[in-house]
Amino acid sequence: MGFFRSQVVGSIKWVLDRQGLVLVSTSRFGSYPFADVKRLAAEWKYPVSTIFDVGANEGESTQEALQKFPKARVLGFEPHPATFAKLITKVGRNSRFQGFNVALGTDVGEVEMIEYDDSTTNSLTPNNPYSTRFKTRGRSIRVQETTLDTFCSEHSIDNIDLLKIEAEGLDLAVLQGTSVMLQKRAVKFVLVEFNYLLPRDGVSGGALMPCEDLLGPFGFRFVATYNDYISTGGEMFPVFKALFCLPPRR
Repeated sequence: MGFFRSQVVGSIKWVLDRQGLVLVSTSRFGSYPFADVKRLAAEWKYPVSTIFDVGANEGESTQEALQKFPKARVLGFEPHPATFAKLITKVGRNSRFQGFNVALGTDVGEVEMIEYDDSTTNSLTPNNPYSTRFKTRGRSIRVQETTLDTFCSEHSIDNIDLLKIEAEGLDLAVLQGTSVMLQKRAVKFVLVEFNYLLPRDGVSGGALMPCEDLLGPFGFRFVATYNDYISTGGEMFPVFKALFCLPPRR
């Protein structure tokens, strides 16, 4: 059976190669994003030594990344001051973690942030998918923002092995501020959060296709999506993640 399978896979690779395509893997993807990153990184001999957790909140995903990638350093970005303090309390003693009380986006300077009772829904836009869906009103505060390209230049960071983004509707803005690093092929994996496939009227961000349209020209390929939900007042609000990878040059 193993020999037959290898023959079939070899034939598929040959056909795809004639079309200029690459067979990423015959294994299933889409159960757990960090597992998929580890599998592809091992296959392509990519080290996973630097992880950006953009929208780290109180550190749940940061702790998970530190555990799943024991040789990686994790840089966590959380603009809300109170939430950032909780992040530092939870993860700050880990020598492989660095926290930054700043948002990543398209601008450099002070910007408005909308805070809600649930810190996981804090956003730099009042029209984010969550607040639009549930008609919630938040409070305005001022926070600092920079671009990922500016941050990397100022901190002498040459590569990001995994860029994980949960910016509550502004994942695309984070990517737009990453154009220099993307152009240099300095980012290997991108994990974004989305709520819809296409943009919706009256909603800022939350759509997957604009992110894919931005990443595609830089050579990124879609890997899988991952499902999650937020339960509020008896209603289920869908939240998804999508993983993109940058295959090695052939």
